[in-house]
Amino acid sequence: MYLFIAIILIAELIIATTAICLTVYADKKVIEFNKKVENFRPKLLSEISSAKEAVAKFVLGVHKLCEFARRQRKKYIISTVQNILIYFLLIFLKGKSKKCVSALQLAFTVKDCWDKSCNS
Repeated sequence: MYLFIAIILIAELIIATTAICLTVYADKKVIEFNKKVENFRPKLLSEISSAKEAVAKFVLGVHKLCEFARRQRKKYIISTVQNILIYFLLIFLKGKSKKCVSALQLAFTVKDCWDKSCNS
């Protein structure tokens, strides 16, 4: 009976020693990993800040592109409306009267003034 208790006690000691050794080994590995993370952290922070700057520049570029597209769209719409008005006046004033020439000159003058005001 005492032999059985002694064997169980020795087995428990072996198991406890193994658990303690594995815990110490794991602790050493965690400390090594923590040192690696601490050494890598400044590089990581600098890379994250440069990535933030790159994203900010990209967003700014996209906003500028959208603004350019909006301006171009407005410019083409105004140009199209001008051309439609000019052709409408040409068709409307196609008659054989002498007033047609002066009205046509007035239309071109209005178009030139409009172009100057839109481009400035």
